[in-house]
Amino acid sequence: MAVDSNFARLEEELNRLLELLGRLKQDNTELQGQVEELRTENTELKNLSQNLQQAEQEAVKNREEVKSRIEGLLSRLDAVHS
Repeated sequence: MAVDSNFARLEEELNRLLELLGRLKQDNTELQGQVEELRTENTELKNLSQNLQQAEQEAVKNREEVKSRIEGLLSRLDAVHS
């Protein structure tokens, strides 16, 4: 009887461990999916950041061009008034 009792306990523990292993594998798979999603999101954010930097540089360039043209127009107006 003691052998049967010990065997039953061992069997229960083994089943419990197998369930735990199954849950851990499932959790691992889910976490790997989340990591991949975060990597993709990180790449997209890096691309957006680069695009933003390019847009900012272009805006500065355009602003300087407009400023220069306005200064030229003001100089011509000043010349007319002098």
